[in-house]
Amino acid sequence: MIIWPALTIALFLIADRLYERLGHRAYAHPILLPSVVLIGWFSLLGADLPAYQAATNGFGLLLAAAVVGLAVPLYRSWGAVKANKHAVLAAVAGGSVAGVLSALAPAIILQAPPELVASLSTKSITTPLAVTVVGSIGGVASIAAAVVVVTGLFAALVGPWLLRALGVDDDVATGLALGTAGHAIGTAEAVRRSDTMGAAAAFAMTVNGLATAILLPLVWG
Repeated sequence: MIIWPALTIALFLIADRLYERLGHRAYAHPILLPSVVLIGWFSLLGADLPAYQAATNGFGLLLAAAVVGLAVPLYRSWGAVKANKHAVLAAVAGGSVAGVLSALAPAIILQAPPELVASLSTKSITTPLAVTVVGSIGGVASIAAAVVVVTGLFAALVGPWLLRALGVDDDVATGLALGTAGHAIGTAEAVRRSDTMGAAAAFAMTVNGLATAILLPLVWG
């Protein structure tokens, strides 16, 4: 049904306009508001969720295309990333390890089931990679996807404010943090703020995602 994709796009456009008018307030983020509306719609009104999923599968292809499109800001500001290559690689490596351990440690301490632990481990890589990786380590794809979205939203909404509070005002450093911790959603927020920040975020998201996707299954056992 064409109504579901049209509704999703309309909600995003309305939320995006509201986000701009309110001066980029966290509560009006264009991913957060449509998500809340749709969750409320399906939970309270009992709408046909399988029909919605089937009608909006095409957005997954657009998501993959958008990730590839991040090469544009990366190319434009590659000089800023290259000039700080050692610091950049150290930051992404540290963030990648911290992203996995920050999910695993609480889950293991609380004695969560193995499939839940596996599903949480991919919280800081973009959805297409997370869904693929959890399948190879015994996780649940739907849980992994939901955790990825929540993680990305938290990074995009809280990350810039927290970094400013800690005295981090460099675009490259901020972009690296948003891209590593917040994957595509954090990177999209970085792109909104500046090309340099977006380039650093795109680089961090790509390296972190590929490294996690390759190494996590190898060391999972």
